[in-house]
Amino acid sequence: MPAFCSRDAILWFAMTLLCLEPFPAEGQMSRLEAVHMAEILTGGVVQACERVEDAPDRPYQLSGEAQGSSFRMRVHATHGRVLSIDRQIASRWQRAYQWPGIQVVAHRGGALLGPPENTIEAIEKAIEIGADLIEIDIRQTQDGHLILMHDVTVDRTTHGHGKVSDLTLAQIRQLEVKNPTESRIQVPTLREALKVMKGRIDPDLDYKEGDLGKLLEVVRELDMVEACTLYGSWERCEQMAAEEPRLRIRPSADFPLQVPTVARTLRPAMVNFDWHAVSEEGIRLAHSHGCLAFVNCLGRADTETYMQWAVEAGADYIQSDRPDRVVAYLKQKGLYRLHSGEPGQLKTPLRSIFLQYPFR
Repeated sequence: MPAFCSRDAILWFAMTLLCLEPFPAEGQMSRLEAVHMAEILTGGVVQACERVEDAPDRPYQLSGEAQGSSFRMRVHATHGRVLSIDRQIASRWQRAYQWPGIQVVAHRGGALLGPPENTIEAIEKAIEIGADLIEIDIRQTQDGHLILMHDVTVDRTTHGHGKVSDLTLAQIRQLEVKNPTESRIQVPTLREALKVMKGRIDPDLDYKEGDLGKLLEVVRELDMVEACTLYGSWERCEQMAAEEPRLRIRPSADFPLQVPTVARTLRPAMVNFDWHAVSEEGIRLAHSHGCLAFVNCLGRADTETYMQWAVEAGADYIQSDRPDRVVAYLKQKGLYRLHSGEPGQLKTPLRSIFLQYPFR
């Protein structure tokens, strides 16, 4: 065999002659992986799967039948993100899901935006700069009220002292949040924070400590279940999903091969990746199991360079203490709020009532 005719080159040429697609390059979704995604997300049967040659990144275009109607789907060929799902109803195509672009998450309300973290002022600032979600930390007081507080104690963020669980709401109300300006800021309750967010921005709930029933009571009372996401341990996420399946859970994967276990065990809307766990393989696995990828660019990773790597890896959410920088970067790259104009815009395939998950 001539030196220039490698075995791989001959195999590729033979497959081309047979009108078959060559094996995907390393770091690419394969055709069968895209097919399995369609099966997971529609509960249907795929009849065709081809690459769209004239579209950016040559995504997979799939079509098939599910629940008595036709569907078609586009899947990114590199990191496996679902770009769109359409369903045919009475000879007309209707969109069941549209990827809205990368969602910007303000960590602790945007801890480095200026206003103190986990306050109404921080929430208003995060909304002002254009974040899509606000992560808030929640703890329960001694007398059973839910407030916004990251730490076990109030010492770092207020002029008071003591554990949240040892203080009543009335005692916490007397405290002032440490603030570089002259204005007096109080620790807000969860109910107060959610009322400010309702209809304006989605809440991401990091429930540090307390009764899950009380959390659900507040969220249901304000009719915000489907707007919320919940971060926590696998056990807490599993408990919450059992209590309220409509709420989107965000469990963590610590390494790529843990992603399938997370997806199959908890069936979450998204998988959380702290920066040490972020990889192209892990994000591709999250997508291939029907989940979205929530990437944390926090601490030393809260820079534009890390944001760029998260975007290139296929992140669907980027969380930062400086969400204004994430917004600016995404606007520069043309990835900010691609499809967010319609009320009730689907934020995940799980929001569609006709999609099913028989294999995951």
